Amino acid sequence: MHRQGPVRQKGGPGEAQATGRNPTDRGKPGTKRHLLTEANALPVALVVTGANRHDMTQLAALLDGTVVEPTPAAPPHLALDRGYDYAACREAAAARGYTAHIPPKASEAAPLPPPGHPDRHPPRRWVVEVAHSWFNRFRRLLTRTEKQARHYLGFGHVAAVLIIYRKLRHARLLSG
Repeated sequence: MHRQGPVRQKGGPGEAQATGRNPTDRGKPGTKRHLLTEANALPVALVVTGANRHDMTQLAALLDGTVVEPTPAAPPHLALDRGYDYAACREAAAARGYTAHIPPKASEAAPLPPPGHPDRHPPRRWVVEVAHSWFNRFRRLLTRTEKQARHYLGFGHVAAVLIIYRKLRHARLLSG
């Protein structure tokens, strides 16, 4: 039937293929990449979901998807934006050994301090945005053509490996 595809059904087959109604693109089917990076914007974990899924619901899966477990003397820091200001996100980060840095949401009782104020959290989101732009250089990831989510995720992992290789090769050329 017209307009009754898998994307428009709640809990339908579209959810299994990591597609969902894109809230910013007139409800067209879309995909969202959830990305965890280290301090130099190198990708550490990647999760693919439908475009209508909230980021905070995927935090536990993203932290569980890390390839290399952090083993520093102090717990690793996890810088998140205001969209993750929920008790469930803080618990998920603490359960996996991370120290979460999440700025509080604005409310009428506690509005956001003006930019430059010492109580305002510094913006750290640009690190992830740089990594997303590196992923968008791969045409196959910029416009999804694969029907199966595992194929798209596989190409995302190949792109992550290429990004890491290029950055490490460039660092080695500069140091040697």
